[in-house]
Amino acid sequence: MSDLLHKELSFIVRGILIDVYNKLGPKLPEKFYQQAVSYGLREQGIISESEKQFYVLYRDTPAGIFYVDHWLENGKIILEFKVAPNIMPIHQAQTISYLKLTDADLGIIVNFGTHSLQDKRLPNFIRNKKVNFKWQPKTPTVNTLYPALLDSLFQALYRVHFVLGIGFIHRVYRQAVMIELQSQSIGYEYIRKINLFYKTHCVGQQKVQMIRVENKILLAVFAMESMDKIMGIVMKTRMKHLGMKVGMLANFYGEQLVIETVY
Repeated sequence: MSDLLHKELSFIVRGILIDVYNKLGPKLPEKFYQQAVSYGLREQGIISESEKQFYVLYRDTPAGIFYVDHWLENGKIILEFKVAPNIMPIHQAQTISYLKLTDADLGIIVNFGTHSLQDKRLPNFIRNKKVNFKWQPKTPTVNTLYPALLDSLFQALYRVHFVLGIGFIHRVYRQAVMIELQSQSIGYEYIRKINLFYKTHCVGQQKVQMIRVENKILLAVFAMESMDKIMGIVMKTRMKHLGMKVGMLANFYGEQLVIETVY
């Protein structure tokens, strides 16, 4: 254990986390644990910042912001709190994304949702590890509309997922996708709202936040735990309103990007 990263600091922090769990018990909202840990860190003289804000940069362009639960000693450790039945692979993938973008030394996932405190250490092993994005063009099926544009769009979406990883909100991925489309010289329009009509009557405006690509494909970018059939039906309705023949639903929530094409 002599080569444990930030061994002494980690030992003190883990003692605080265990004490907070023992005093408060499991399955409370995360904000209570955050505040209690803040008090414990302060009492031990550990420099920390709760809910520290960072910018997400994609191709050196701001795509939004995100927050880490606790930022310790200028990036020696970040703490990510969960109240869940277990520490899941998606929690680890999210923390790795945060390590990559913050360049912190060590991430610790802390789960207050079980019968005893769970914690998992994730050193920043990707700091000096450069992996290039590679794309294998997809073979279009018979009668596929806009095959070249669809392939370019798939490539753009997969590259964003590859670069950013998981754990961000909808608008971060949406903005990154638009940055990627611009870098590939693919024309697009960001549609925030549409007018809804019944026959010739406008019944109101609806917020949609979709991307119309080359006036041919309607794209919805989001990060949701699951997709359902209703989302496909809603997409088809939006396509009718905007006179589009192809739609795409791109879900960035999980470790694998999920894309559904709608006709």
